[in-house]
Amino acid sequence: MSESDKKLKLEAQAAIHDPSRSALRRYALLTTGGTSLWGLFVYELVTGLFSACPGALGIWLRRTFYRRLFAEAGRDIIIGRNVTIRGFGCIRAGRRVVLDDNCVLDARGAGASITLGDEVLVGRNSIVRCRGESLTIGEGTDIGCNCLVATDSRLAIGRDVLIAAYTYIAAGGNHNTQDKTIPIRKQGFTSRGGVTIGDDVWIGSHVAILDGVTVGRGAVIGAHSLVNKDLPDWAIAYGSPARAERFR
Repeated sequence: MSESDKKLKLEAQAAIHDPSRSALRRYALLTTGGTSLWGLFVYELVTGLFSACPGALGIWLRRTFYRRLFAEAGRDIIIGRNVTIRGFGCIRAGRRVVLDDNCVLDARGAGASITLGDEVLVGRNSIVRCRGESLTIGEGTDIGCNCLVATDSRLAIGRDVLIAAYTYIAAGGNHNTQDKTIPIRKQGFTSRGGVTIGDDVWIGSHVAILDGVTVGRGAVIGAHSLVNKDLPDWAIAYGSPARAERFR
């Protein structure tokens, strides 16, 4: 992450608390990624009317009207109840994507983008979030419930990846701490290169994958593992920190 990128992220954070902006425009910035009151009106209208609608009717209404909240939404997308979409024009979803109840897609900041390939499933209560960077999830990937997939750097997840419940994947977000005279939250971030997860990976429950890690194709990661180093293709790894104990 360049110094200019760090500066932009700090400025984006400051903008949400900017006392020169009205509370309404700061709320618009939080929800839509911009300060347009018309954009906020559309967002509030669509989500207010259709977010909580139950059953098949609710699925149809959200499939029809939530398209306004995406840059692109493929055919036969399923959007559950109380799904939160933040960041107009920054999120692309392929065909037959499933967003289960209460999940969050949040893309904000200059250059932010979330791309979900065909037939991606984001489980109930899971959060997929990026700040000013790209986050891509390959086709056929299944994210379990109550997961957090977040990036302030680059994050790329391959095809046909299985991510079990309560998994934490964080690219970026390494707060600088060197200057004791400045609060940590105001010192910016250091990126270790983001996270890359190859195709056909199986990640067990309660796994944490940290910034700077590459997980190779076909790897299997045991439950409750902490992954802070690269894992090779076809590795079966577990532990804290996770190590490749054998190969498929």
